Amino acid sequence: MKQYTAEELHSIFREIAPEAALLVPFVPSASEAPPRTPGPAVCVYLRYSELFPGTKDAQNLYWNILRQTPIIGGIGVLASINNFLSEHRSADPEVHKILNQRFLAPGLLAKVAAQQVAGPGVAGVFTRIGCMQIMRHLVLYGKRSSKAAGQSEQNLGLLALLTNDLLPSGLVQDPTQPATLDLLLSFLPVWDIQNPRDLAYALSRMFTILTDILPGTDAQVVNLASKLGLNTSQINIGALTLNDFMATVFGLFAYGRQRKGPEFTVFDVRRIFSKVGFPSAILRKFVRDRALTVTALRKRLGDGKPLTRKNFAEDFEQTSFLTESLNIFRQHPLVKLDATRVLILDLEFLAELLTSGVYWSIFDSLPANRRETFRELWGRLFEIYAVDLLKQFYPEPSGILRSDMNYQTGQIDALLDFGDVVIVFEIKSSLLTESAKRSGKSSQFLPDYERKFVQNAKGAPKALLQLAASCQAVEEGKIVTATKPVRIYPVCVSDEPVVESFFFTTYSNEIFLRQLSAGSHIQPVTMMSINELEEILPYVSANSFSWPELLDFRSRGPTGGAFSVHQAIYDLLRAKALRASRNQAVRKNFDQVWKIIGSRYKPSTRKLNNS
Repeated sequence: MKQYTAEELHSIFREIAPEAALLVPFVPSASEAPPRTPGPAVCVYLRYSELFPGTKDAQNLYWNILRQTPIIGGIGVLASINNFLSEHRSADPEVHKILNQRFLAPGLLAKVAAQQVAGPGVAGVFTRIGCMQIMRHLVLYGKRSSKAAGQSEQNLGLLALLTNDLLPSGLVQDPTQPATLDLLLSFLPVWDIQNPRDLAYALSRMFTILTDILPGTDAQVVNLASKLGLNTSQINIGALTLNDFMATVFGLFAYGRQRKGPEFTVFDVRRIFSKVGFPSAILRKFVRDRALTVTALRKRLGDGKPLTRKNFAEDFEQTSFLTESLNIFRQHPLVKLDATRVLILDLEFLAELLTSGVYWSIFDSLPANRRETFRELWGRLFEIYAVDLLKQFYPEPSGILRSDMNYQTGQIDALLDFGDVVIVFEIKSSLLTESAKRSGKSSQFLPDYERKFVQNAKGAPKALLQLAASCQAVEEGKIVTATKPVRIYPVCVSDEPVVESFFFTTYSNEIFLRQLSAGSHIQPVTMMSINELEEILPYVSANSFSWPELLDFRSRGPTGGAFSVHQAIYDLLRAKALRASRNQAVRKNFDQVWKIIGSRYKPSTRKLNNS
């Protein structure tokens, strides 16, 4: 592997991005932002074949341009584009406008600018997934001897447009009468990629689960942790302790999100934290765990297959990028350019290492015969976390919240009793497999969805069937409530992000309603991510809106029940002219995390005196 000097790296990046650094516009606050229509701000990604309808072989055109693109320079600039598109900026029209002006030829830019999208949406060319697919192809099939051409920036724009043609289409089978499942599968493969998690909520949640609940006294947790042989007082992620791991990733994330130019996608392990006293040994251990050389990345992505033009074509038929390669980028969002310099391929995937990445790091470190036990342990930890969160807003003296309620044929995880209204919660750690989420095929999705949300392989009821039985028990008086409820609202809380996807609740409700008898007072089911539960609680506790108001608005409001709870909160706040609010209970946990992270970044006295 070639060792690059700082000057060579700068020159390589300039070959493909020779002009001034990109400028990202200031994003106005909610009070300053112009009003927009209700509903989600969707970015509709354009395809080359849409702009040039007579195109017969987009794949061959893509291949030819790919072979003209410098590998290292191309990957570096694509990484900087991905960083610009991170943190919910993928639907920002100003960001797309700047990227288009920078990377599209004038004629192509005019065609793109002419595309209009109704409502609050925007037409775009660049996606994080598209950029990663091009990175993958440059690593595997790039022509290593090629020299940078004067049009290489515009070549990247063409590749970005063409790669949208080559990713799975997401089109429904019958657009005139689309089935709910088809609509769901058209959004599912990229939902959690395009809609990243709230880092503050997710990080504090993970920290609380691992440092507070796991070492606690819950009998089931103690038993399962003992079976696994976990040291609950000292969790390691790879070669680092949990605290060192969090501090390292957070520091790199803060560095990468400066967005002052492409150079901030590269860091030098010797210098990046030298002014803030962060131990370089910790950073080097992290890099060893999470960064691959280009050669190692090529080996992992290629999986031993011949890197031929024929194999390139077969890749697209098998959608192998989404179902296989994407996870490699998730596990290793860094590339070693030489002995000391490292490239951040994707800022969001780097941040994910702090959240879902922690779960998968522990999971992958266990022998195969212990992983099912870990899933069971995590399910209990997740349930305790969610119930404890509810307790902070509905303390025991209020008499509103009850949890772990057993009845003759089942159990209710949590219940909010408001008299004539009851909210019944089923809390499930139910992460779908990558193939179920990414393939876009019902044959891959349905079996895993059924196992996680309907019934397991042995026929035992899971989330939706358990929730239906619990609601019926309340309705039939098997569970004693303050009064006979007029309305019962079923809510399934999951740590699977794609439960927020368009039509996920709609499809789940079709299954749920089959379990109910005619004339029931049980309302439509709501599928809710744990992030959304954290988001809701400050509003309902402050009486900004009630649980029934929110859940009815989501299922019967302007979005027609197809969209997420998060979207309903946004639209309801806008309709009521209310300000956004953060969950202070979660904020308190995040403050603890921040103290630990901040303690690793203290400038030394010597450096302060010399500055």
